[in-house]
Amino acid sequence: MKVKSEILIREITLNIPSEFRHIYLLDLVLAYIAKEMDFDEETKEQVNLAVIEAGTNAIKHGNKNDPSKAVRFRFDLSDDRLEIFIKDCGSGFKPDEIGDPLSPENFMKPCGRGIFLMKALMDEVDFVVSNDCGTEVKLIKHKTNNLCDDVNI
Repeated sequence: MKVKSEILIREITLNIPSEFRHIYLLDLVLAYIAKEMDFDEETKEQVNLAVIEAGTNAIKHGNKNDPSKAVRFRFDLSDDRLEIFIKDCGSGFKPDEIGDPLSPENFMKPCGRGIFLMKALMDEVDFVVSNDCGTEVKLIKHKTNNLCDDVNI
């Protein structure tokens, strides 16, 4: 565990080879994290889908399915949010050059919706791109206290 500015952060890391058969490990780790964060079922599914999408992109597009290259996942759990970092070893990319999946010319394309999904499912999404050491995706999901759920109006 690390302490950053008096906020206790529990860090979990997972490194997997760039083979899709290892993606199921994410589901196991994410189930544990969702329980630790006390996420509701909807939030759990949102985080799960976004992280698996980012991991799939790192394996397929970043590391080009090369099992000798690992994808690194880091999960920072704190009282108010979950921060997730996904890092590949690829040559990087330009997120602003990804086409809009909602534009008519992209409707029938078989790919190109991953970043859109991540942004729709998570509270914050950021990319750090390096030409010599891959791309790191940062996903954040804030923990909400649904106090209004208990109030009958």
